[in-house]
Amino acid sequence: MSIPRVSRRSLLLLTTLLGAAFPSAQAQAGDLQKIQSSGRFRIGFSTDTPGLIEQQNGKVAGFAVELMDMLAREIKVKGVTWQKVENADLLIKNMRDGKLDAIFDVKLPLQLTDVGRTAPFTCTGGVLLSRPGGPEFEEDIKGKSVAVATNSPYFYYVRNLPFEKKVHVFATPDQALLAFLSGSIDALVLDRFDALKMYNRVGASKLQVSPLLWNQYLQVTIPGTARRDSALQAAINQAFTKLQENGTYAKLSKKHFAQDVRCAGWR
Repeated sequence: MSIPRVSRRSLLLLTTLLGAAFPSAQAQAGDLQKIQSSGRFRIGFSTDTPGLIEQQNGKVAGFAVELMDMLAREIKVKGVTWQKVENADLLIKNMRDGKLDAIFDVKLPLQLTDVGRTAPFTCTGGVLLSRPGGPEFEEDIKGKSVAVATNSPYFYYVRNLPFEKKVHVFATPDQALLAFLSGSIDALVLDRFDALKMYNRVGASKLQVSPLLWNQYLQVTIPGTARRDSALQAAINQAFTKLQENGTYAKLSKKHFAQDVRCAGWR
């Protein structure tokens, strides 16, 4: 039986296709080496989130900013540059075009292809903001008056709870908060970081913040694949674990939020 001859051109094409489908270890390490060589880690975001990351007077600050500065030093990168863009779609495009090394935002789509994700830096989700001794868990709002903003994830969550409750719907989160503060509402369902901002402003003598009603992991998203850790992803995760284990994470978290905001039960 004769074996067909394969042209040099066909072999080159096959090699190129295989290389694209299965990136080498050298390519996997390339992003980390490139960032280390440039001396700066370019991270994009689009959503101001109280305490977590905010741009004010042209300066970006918050828990995520300080945490990334610490992680950058651990992975031998001199500094971090944050860039704010208009929306999540533009964030993703800029990262895929090579204009950003990574992105971090509370409004990123959960389902993204061709990306890698680090361990979650923190978790957000819905919480109950109430007065001391007030509702703290889902079952505690049975028969209670609850304020939510219309068309928010919290509105649909409260509406679908399988028991009686008095739901007061407001046009905006600010209006819902004002109604709660007026004293006629037992609890307000809102985002964790919005609740912690109010809690830190008013104090534990007047407010309490419940544990998360559900988790939304907030992770650094980088170019790559969910099926294989890149060198950059592995380096960030290793550095993050170190900061958690030596107490640095908890100290920074309590500085910004008066509590440890790590994701419980993450594997």
